[in-house]
Amino acid sequence: MDLTTSLLISLTMIVTTLLADRGVRPVGWGRVLRPLLIGGPIALCFASHVVTHGVGLAVEVAGALAGLALGAGAVALARVGRDEATGEVVTRIGAGYLAFWIGACVLRFVVSYGAQHSFGQQWGTWLYLHGVAVGDIAAVIGNAIVFSVLGMLLARSAGIVLRTRGARTAEFALAR
Repeated sequence: MDLTTSLLISLTMIVTTLLADRGVRPVGWGRVLRPLLIGGPIALCFASHVVTHGVGLAVEVAGALAGLALGAGAVALARVGRDEATGEVVTRIGAGYLAFWIGACVLRFVVSYGAQHSFGQQWGTWLYLHGVAVGDIAAVIGNAIVFSVLGMLLARSAGIVLRTRGARTAEFALAR
């Protein structure tokens, strides 16, 4: 994956998430699904063939797990509760959530940049020595990055849904 592609995916994630999440927002299916519907197809367009065995698969799965962990970490920074005025379930997304999300996207871009300009040779050698075919090395690295995008989007959406379900029965208010 080239740097322009990586930057495009990161910027798309940041913009779609910031537009959907910033401030106090009611929770609805459109809000939950929008980042997945926009970011998911873009990320999948840039995914290469998936390596389905050995270390290549493990690296791709590690990318997805890293994305899930980052998405869960971001959602943990969101506040979920009932709006006192309307009674509907809302989220309050502050600077911490937004900074975490932007930081994760910057980190993903730095890894992509490093794979091309700093440590790509070492990473490729390590993958080759652990059984990944030369023709699959770039795909494995690119897929790990793409799967981290998808994992983060999925964890964000699932986390909001799960936290919303808990807030529907909670007896507290979220002031604006």
